[in-house]
Amino acid sequence: MEKGKGAVSLLVIVCAAFLLLLDSGVGGEFRTEKNWAEAVRNQGTQNPGVTVHPSFVTQHELSTALAKGSTDPTFIDGRIISVVIPHHLVADRLIVNAMAVLAQQEPRLVVVVGPNHFNKGGKIITGVSSWQTPAGILYSEENLVKHLIEKGLAVADEEVLAQEHSIGALVPFIKHFLPESKLLPLVLHHDVSIREVDALLSGLAPFMDEKVVLIASVDFSHYLTRSEAQAKDLETLEVMRNFDYATLLRLNNDYVDSPISLATAFRLAEKEGIRTFTILDNTNSGIIMQNDTIETTSYFTLMFTQK
Repeated sequence: MEKGKGAVSLLVIVCAAFLLLLDSGVGGEFRTEKNWAEAVRNQGTQNPGVTVHPSFVTQHELSTALAKGSTDPTFIDGRIISVVIPHHLVADRLIVNAMAVLAQQEPRLVVVVGPNHFNKGGKIITGVSSWQTPAGILYSEENLVKHLIEKGLAVADEEVLAQEHSIGALVPFIKHFLPESKLLPLVLHHDVSIREVDALLSGLAPFMDEKVVLIASVDFSHYLTRSEAQAKDLETLEVMRNFDYATLLRLNNDYVDSPISLATAFRLAEKEGIRTFTILDNTNSGIIMQNDTIETTSYFTLMFTQK
């Protein structure tokens, strides 16, 4: 009888130790949503008054992505004004390479504009909450968030932001490559107009100095075959080269997931006198995964620079 009790006690101790190991975050691949939520609660205890959204990317996923990046990042001659980067993690190599280029400029503020995938809440959404990442907390630029809200240019909606991967998927890479920067997150409804984007950019203008960069978090063609996606990308590229906003805003999911987020990066560049861009990469998930039969997502990474 005593021997049986001893075996049970040993099993309890082993199980408890295993659970503690998981909660400690050792081995990022084992981290669950529950573990992340617990980490966020603990972080709030360590930093009273700071609210953070859970990370979308584990340490293991981030490390795997970073290992795919180029060891010799592209050099961009001039100030980077705006960038287009995918948020689909199949394109993690593209994200890493684009962020490595941005890191050379060391911006202190990153404005991330992306689609409101579920079209919930207000037309333009922002928030003051910060973000948990494997590299630590990425803090929001609270004063600028409050400025936009006070001017009626955006509304606060932390619930929508916490679920939006167009922001959350990029946040860990921003924190890793730009550890001292702050974030201004903006998610746009599908029916936001160019006029509303112009008003938003006018509201941001007093803050957009040489230490600020805007990222449009955008994926391109969806659900087509590899060859079909490549053909659509060629059409989209022609529209982008012409800065043809009328056509751009009519494009559907066969071409791009958020024409208005993409237009925001172009509009900001144009206001700075820029009418060209550098293509860092263009590919799709069929090419990356070497599979011609799957439904693909395509990607561009673009940079607008001021000489």
